Amino acid sequence: MTIITLQQLAGLRQAGYLAVGASKHSAIKVCHWCKKSLLGEGHCYKQEFYGIRSHRCLQCTPALPFCSHKCVFCWRDTSITFAEWKGGVDEPGQLVDEMIRAQQKLLNGFPGNPKSDLEKWKEAQRPKHAAISLSGEPSLYPKLGELVEEFHKKKMTTFLVTNGIYPKVIERLANNKQLPTQLYISLASHSPDSYKRVHAPLVENGWDRFLESLDLMNGIAKERKTRTVLRMTLAKNLNLEAAEEYARLIERSGADFVEVKAYMAVGSSRERLGPSYMPKHEDIKQFAGELAEETGYLETAEHEPSRVVLLCRDEKSANSRNIGES
Repeated sequence: MTIITLQQLAGLRQAGYLAVGASKHSAIKVCHWCKKSLLGEGHCYKQEFYGIRSHRCLQCTPALPFCSHKCVFCWRDTSITFAEWKGGVDEPGQLVDEMIRAQQKLLNGFPGNPKSDLEKWKEAQRPKHAAISLSGEPSLYPKLGELVEEFHKKKMTTFLVTNGIYPKVIERLANNKQLPTQLYISLASHSPDSYKRVHAPLVENGWDRFLESLDLMNGIAKERKTRTVLRMTLAKNLNLEAAEEYARLIERSGADFVEVKAYMAVGSSRERLGPSYMPKHEDIKQFAGELAEETGYLETAEHEPSRVVLLCRDEKSANSRNIGES
């Protein structure tokens, strides 16, 4: 049974999403930087920071309409949001195969473009990385651990981004040895009041559950079970503030890496915030510097086109950040 209407699916398709699976709760979308890479026009910050080649990255979600937040900075249409799972649950193996085929379908036209790098296009037919972060909250997908395993069976690296509201899911992934290559928790608020203002939560006790997830991340980082990251999305006049409070949360998490990134006015977020809320790269660099001073984390890399700065916990983290293809 599908939970998204045909009209909503058509709107998502027009926006570049391609739903997969019988229940249509999963989707892929070819990333802007994947296209840029194929045309020789640049690459994503994931390539700059971690060696993940942009043209071989599969941007996907197993929980397209499901999320416990309606974040004001989110690029998706938050009117299509269910805080609890409804409808069918597609099998992970089927989803991974369909996601790869969908990516191939959406890249079909590139060989006809004289600017395209055909060798890169051939490589793009076999993605090497899955960014499980496109839309929705993947922790709500009941078979998330199995999905990560299916990607790993195909020798793909995985980045999983969660809002941190489901610590039991993180704990289950860790206990079942189903953690992704990099586990991300989104950090875009610094206090209970900030949390409510920025995320518009649809669940109770979200802030307390978020803190529990940070503590779990700390344990995962200490035991080196996988690489850990905090992803910060910061908007002017919203949450680009309180460096000391953010620093305490960073220290609490023990994360290997912190991505300090500017809000970008794309998708449906333009209806809620818009360009005036976008920090300049200089604003992000300054704030990242404040966080580094407070935490002792190292300013290690930056990607100006994406307005993002990478902080690493220590020299060991900085020296081991590249996990992409040589």
